[in-house]
Amino acid sequence: SRAVERLTRLLTDLRKLSDLEERTIERLPVNVPELLDDVVSAVRTIPAYEGRNITLLIPKIPSPFPTTTGDRDLLVLAVYNLVENALKFTSTEDSIEVRALEDGRSILIEVADSGVGIPSEDVSKIFEELYRGSNARGTEGSGLGLALVHRIAILHGGGVGVRSSQKEPRGTVFTLRLPRR
Repeated sequence: SRAVERLTRLLTDLRKLSDLEERTIERLPVNVPELLDDVVSAVRTIPAYEGRNITLLIPKIPSPFPTTTGDRDLLVLAVYNLVENALKFTSTEDSIEVRALEDGRSILIEVADSGVGIPSEDVSKIFEELYRGSNARGTEGSGLGLALVHRIAILHGGGVGVRSSQKEPRGTVFTLRLPRR
């Protein structure tokens, strides 16, 4: 039963990656704070993550927060994958922050956690399709989520990066960079 569920997830994720190559993405204004609020609200309804410490940080000044242009559904999928990864690799005592920032040219979405961190030898490979880090092999997943995030970021004219430490203070920060509208 577990093997069938894993295979189903793998096939679904492979289909998503394949579809990105064939379909044209929408180019509509996307309200980033609203998108992040939707993702955090959705994750909080998952019973396995109930009661987890997830903080959403969106600056109020200057207001309003700039928009980006793109496919909202794909951007939701990218951010959701990052938040779900943070939840998978943290314990109930750890904290997760979802942050929106802007630097005048780009919008930065950060998903930060105080979890175990990513081994340094894995950091350069985690965006490759089907790659599973050495500390991720016992954790549920297809090995395609971060490749999907990377592909979505590129399709939107942006990128994704990571910094991580397994030493105190430990944790990981994924940064999704999108162009400002």
